[in-house]
Amino acid sequence: MDPHTTQKGSRSCKDCHQDPRSLGLGQGNLAPGKGGGWTFTPCLDNRPGNLDIRHALDAFVDIQGRPLVHTSRPWLRPLNGGEIRRILYVGLCLDCHTGWDDKVMASWDPSSPPRPCPRASLDREGSSRPKAQGPR
Repeated sequence: MDPHTTQKGSRSCKDCHQDPRSLGLGQGNLAPGKGGGWTFTPCLDNRPGNLDIRHALDAFVDIQGRPLVHTSRPWLRPLNGGEIRRILYVGLCLDCHTGWDDKVMASWDPSSPPRPCPRASLDREGSSRPKAQGPR
């Protein structure tokens, strides 16, 4: 898990909303799945491993939000499935809407997902079904 920084400047929006390490998934590739949802392919797979671990060695949570490891702090938990979907949903918008001065981001309400983007077919749970894009 890699959510925080110790540098002076903040991380970019994409650095959190499009990076599987920031979500606790570990290193790998994230992609919108067929029929909605997301797929994640880890880079550090443990199969066939000598350890009795059936997930990537740097994973804290799976793409559905199921915890894969336990912590020593009772208040510390990974992101759940809904949180992961909402974070990734915002990440889909960041290629076109890059800053807070953009009208889409300026009116963003974090308590509820925004209306689906006309450039992609997105459901209210944050799943993606890419649609062909015409000229902008």
